[in-house]
Amino acid sequence: MVTAMQLALDDFRPLDLKPHEGATEEEHCLYQRESYDVSAAPGPEGVTFVQITLKPQLCEKQGAIMDMGATYAVDVKGRRILAVQH
Repeated sequence: MVTAMQLALDDFRPLDLKPHEGATEEEHCLYQRESYDVSAAPGPEGVTFVQITLKPQLCEKQGAIMDMGATYAVDVKGRRILAVQH
């Protein structure tokens, strides 16, 4: 499960991802891995499903932020992402 979560998080927010110049405080928050919750659940045939969601109200300085997250299907044995839904 941890491997699947790490693969998904590395795809969603790579360690070298930086905010653009002039980014707002809210945008800086959205670039931080710590701003997201990550959960995983086993699926069929060695697939693990990973869900990444924005922590409630952490980056929402000027109102609700919608659709900040993703769901991944990860083949842990093959160490590859099979599908992503944003």
